[in-house]
Amino acid sequence: MEMLFRPLALLCAAAILASIFLPWFTTALGETLVPWNTIRILNVDQMQDAVRNAPPEVIVFLVSFALATIFLLLALIGQESKMLAFLTGAIPVGLVAWIVLSASNQVDLSGLPISSGDLSQMLAQATEVLGPGAWAWSGGAGILVLLGLLDPGRRRRA
Repeated sequence: MEMLFRPLALLCAAAILASIFLPWFTTALGETLVPWNTIRILNVDQMQDAVRNAPPEVIVFLVSFALATIFLLLALIGQESKMLAFLTGAIPVGLVAWIVLSASNQVDLSGLPISSGDLSQMLAQATEVLGPGAWAWSGGAGILVLLGLLDPGRRRRA
């Protein structure tokens, strides 16, 4: 069965892929971090070393782009699956959840007078530093998870 909401799933996968070229963070000095600007200056040896020495979160981050590429290509030829849509979205969503929980635990352990339990406050703070790339990546992933779970599908045409 093909996905009923395939065009939306295509847009979500494209948003994940496009996010690598968009600003993700804005520093206190107003500088923006664009992942592609960091990746493109590395030669092959530097890239291999960076991946080999990267923490698991970075590997998962890179895998999210590989899965989005695979999903996008399969969806373009009509061979997408709900399971792949779910997996493509679940990896970034899971990584975001892991990062938020880890940050909350670090704030709690630090003893700083910051409440890690107030989700609206955390979201407000995130909007100040996160750029369109981070929102495209996480938003596209979140919608793909929902499509993977809820898309009713339709029979493939013969």
